[in-house]
Amino acid sequence: MTVHIEENNVGLNKKYRLGHDFLFLANKIFSYKNDSIISMSIQVLFKIIDTNGHEKFFDSEQPKDITVKLKNGKPSCLTNIIGCSFDRENILNFEPKINFAKECSYTLLWEIVGYTKDIYKGYADPIYISEQEFMDIMKKNIDQFDNIDNFPAQSCTHFTCEVK
Repeated sequence: MTVHIEENNVGLNKKYRLGHDFLFLANKIFSYKNDSIISMSIQVLFKIIDTNGHEKFFDSEQPKDITVKLKNGKPSCLTNIIGCSFDRENILNFEPKINFAKECSYTLLWEIVGYTKDIYKGYADPIYISEQEFMDIMKKNIDQFDNIDNFPAQSCTHFTCEVK
């Protein structure tokens, strides 16, 4: 990954943050307001902050390497550092997958920037929805999502968002 520290961005044309989806699979297809839903997902955008408080950016809209380096120098995907799981009380639960203070030399911040319901059409067709609709579907069908596949949720795609 080529990342740049905020103060050293002179000459850097565009800056990007990396995001990942988290997919919550239903036990089986269920009906909600005339939709056949097979899964739900959230899109999470990450900020990587170094020890000096400067944000690190990717330099490409489609980076070839989407890993960050741990203190030991080994690369790791952000989803190997932070996971998101289904939670019956709060619906979503973000937790570190590693000893963050010991293994990382940066801080990770995240924000949910999108929600989808995945309509079954022989395949999963994602439809963007509001946070309110996402939570309503999850709460009204809570038993559908309380399954081993969502502990943690799967991350199937990544995306970037340009920082202006």
